[in-house]
Amino acid sequence: MTERHMVHTETLSNSCKIEVKARILRDGSLEMFIGVYQPNGAVIVEDHAPKPHLLDMEAAFDWGIEQARGIGNSQRTL
Repeated sequence: MTERHMVHTETLSNSCKIEVKARILRDGSLEMFIGVYQPNGAVIVEDHAPKPHLLDMEAAFDWGIEQARGIGNSQRTL
C-alpha cells in the first residue's frame, strides 16, 4: 500500500491561520495533524494526534478542517 496525503491551509476572516494534514500510512493507519495559529504565528493549538472516530481519510480530513476553523474563529484578534 502506498501513502496518500492531503493538506489544507487557510487564513480565516480574523487573520488566524489553520493547517490540517491527513495521510494514510503504508500499514493502513490514519495519521493527522491540526494546527491553529494567531496572525503573528503564535501557536494556539497543535494537535499531532486528533482522534476522528471511525471516519475514512476524506471524512476525517473534513472533520479536522471544521475543528480547526471552530478553534480559529473563536479567537479574538486585533
